[in-house]
Amino acid sequence: MKYFNYLLPAIALSLLFGLSPQPAAEAFSSSDVAAVTGGQNCPNADLSNADLSGADLTGLDLTGASLQNANLTGARLERTILNKASLQGCNLKRAVFSEAQLADADLKNVEAPYAYFGHADMKNADLSGGNFFRTDFRGAKLTGLTAYTGNFQEATFDKADMRRTDFSFANLSYSWMFAANIADSTFTGANLYEINGNDIKAQRANFSSAKLGKARLANGDFTDAVFEKAVLDNANLKGAVLKNTVWGTAFKEKAKF
Repeated sequence: MKYFNYLLPAIALSLLFGLSPQPAAEAFSSSDVAAVTGGQNCPNADLSNADLSGADLTGLDLTGASLQNANLTGARLERTILNKASLQGCNLKRAVFSEAQLADADLKNVEAPYAYFGHADMKNADLSGGNFFRTDFRGAKLTGLTAYTGNFQEATFDKADMRRTDFSFANLSYSWMFAANIADSTFTGANLYEINGNDIKAQRANFSSAKLGKARLANGDFTDAVFEKAVLDNANLKGAVLKNTVWGTAFKEKAKF
């Protein structure tokens, strides 16, 4: 009992200062890494924390794979099937996902500057909190995508299908959305400063409290769109369709219509 009384303070100190044993980081499956780097399909592969920088995974079936915190810097994943895969926390800098399938994939908090997702299928994917600086999504299928608070500064969305997406509080400043379809999407509180959105389709889109200063939105369709409390100072909406558009208390100083 006397020994136990001495032991209790030691246990308390170890808990207080974090001296208790910590669980090891989730490890990848060596056999799965060998399979995919060898060009083999591997659905539900465990590639978490693996270093796959520069790897060529073109055309592989990685449906449902776990790639959490993996390093895919500069990797090639053209036409790769990653539906329902988890890429949360991945490093995807300069990775190429052209025509890849990423429906229902988890890409929360990824680092993906300069990555390429041209013509990829990313329906219902979650990109919340990710860094997509200068990332290219041209022609991609992004319907139902969630990108809450993500960074898409200077990203390209030209001709992308972005219907029913949620970009609430995301940073899309200086991005390109030429002829993109953002109908029924939400940009509440988003930063859309000086975007190039000419010919955009934005029927029923919600821009409440969004920052759209100097935005180029000429010839767009904003039928039934909502701009309550949005800032549109010096924005260009010449030739835009504004049928039933809700302005509320939007700021439109020097905006062009």
